[in-house]
Order: sequence, then structure tokens, then C-alpha cells
Amino acid sequence: MQYRFFEETDYDELHELERRIFPKHPEDFYRTTLPALRFYTRSGHSFVADSGEALKGFILAQAVWQGDRATVLATRIAASDAETYTGLLRALVKSAYDAGAYEVAILVEPGLSSELEKALEENEIRDSGRIMYARVLGQRGASGEKGNVLS
Repeated sequence: MQYRFFEETDYDELHELERRIFPKHPEDFYRTTLPALRFYTRSGHSFVADSGEALKGFILAQAVWQGDRATVLATRIAASDAETYTGLLRALVKSAYDAGAYEVAILVEPGLSSELEKALEENEIRDSGRIMYARVLGQRGASGEKGNVLS
């Protein structure tokens, strides 16, 4: 398996892969929109898992500067199996370390994937104990969207 930066030629496959891994979610759940993929292509911290025949997973992440430190924040990870989740997280940790960002954070919905939870444990990425509160404003909030903030 090769873990590499993704490019524009991967966008359609990423779009399909996310929906196959996470079926039956509302449209605002999905992160493989064209604007998001264009952004994450340039982030330097987003990767795909490429088997040579097909993409098996991806992680969308970016560095966030907090004034005194940088954190690499992943907002979506999707993979077809536990090994791919583990490889994507290793690529993320290495990318953060190489960039001098010594904090990694990932937003995960509890219970979404036991394979992901195992991979997080293997990569020593733990629940911080914090809860994120969010509100969706404007037209999106008025239309009933309540979640998926930073997801």
C-alpha cells in the first residue's frame, strides 16, 4: 500500500469511496466536495491509501496555527479496513512531526468504526476528554443542519 498526497485525478474516486464507506448519511456529512478536496490537496497533511489498483482510504487534515504552536487537525478519515486506517494515521503523524507540528488532533464520531478506534489506539491517539459544542449559523442552520462542524 502506498500512502501519498492526492491529486485532482483522485477526486471522483475519493467522492465514491467516502459514500461507500459511510453509506446512508445526509449530504452535509460528506467531506469530499470539490472545494474541500481542492483545499486539502494543498494542505500538505492529507493522504490517500493507494493499493495500485484502487484507493482504499483517505485522511483530510491541515495544520492549524494557535499563536504559540501548530496542531495538525484531521477532520475526516475513511478506510476500507483496519490496516489502511493504521497506515493513514502513521502517515499523518509522520507528516506532522516532519513539519514541526508536535500535536495531532482528529475528529472522530464515537462508534463510527471499531477498526478506526483500534488504529487510533495503535497510533497512541487518545480521547482528549473534551467535548466540542457547535452551532451552525446562517442558511445552513436555518435549513436544519445541526452537526458536522469541522467534520
